Amino acid sequence: MNKFSDYLQAISRVNSQADDLADDPVNGLKVQWLFHCGMLFSSKDKWWGDFQLRHCAHEGIDITYYRTHPDEIHCFDDSIKVPAMDGGIILNICDDFLGRSLVIEHENLMNFNRRILFVYAHITPEKGLKIGHTIQKQDIIARVCNTHKNPQLPPHLHFSCFEVSKDVQPEHLDWNLFSQNLEVNLVHPVFL
Repeated sequence: MNKFSDYLQAISRVNSQADDLADDPVNGLKVQWLFHCGMLFSSKDKWWGDFQLRHCAHEGIDITYYRTHPDEIHCFDDSIKVPAMDGGIILNICDDFLGRSLVIEHENLMNFNRRILFVYAHITPEKGLKIGHTIQKQDIIARVCNTHKNPQLPPHLHFSCFEVSKDVQPEHLDWNLFSQNLEVNLVHPVFL
């Protein structure tokens, strides 16, 4: 799965929303994924609360809103399953400010000197997943977490991509490192 749009379709499929998200024969609609500008990569806008500015640019994409019919907008809840975008290895499982994050190095992006990592954040990892486990494309790796820690934010999947040196130990691949941006290059996940 190389395209972000393919990943959005996979999210729909694994959540048994295929019927809801299929072509609508009456209105000719497919699912429409909806994004406030603050949900997008590198935005400084908030998409919640006071809608003011963030303290730093957004380092990923937030996924939650979608439309199945012209007048029906849906939002994720904590039952939404999170599939793996591709096969790979779980390098770390760490806390984030709403829930947990899985840090995964996907197979097709491994190279010699740098690591390309995908971080699935604001989630509850599936039971039994551990650091070092190998996952397959579209395996269910988590569920979107309940955002009761910040009730202004609806449940959502925060999806980030980072390039880091292979010298960084897996236990240090967490939000302390990712938010510093000194040893980390942000990568726009839509364009991989």
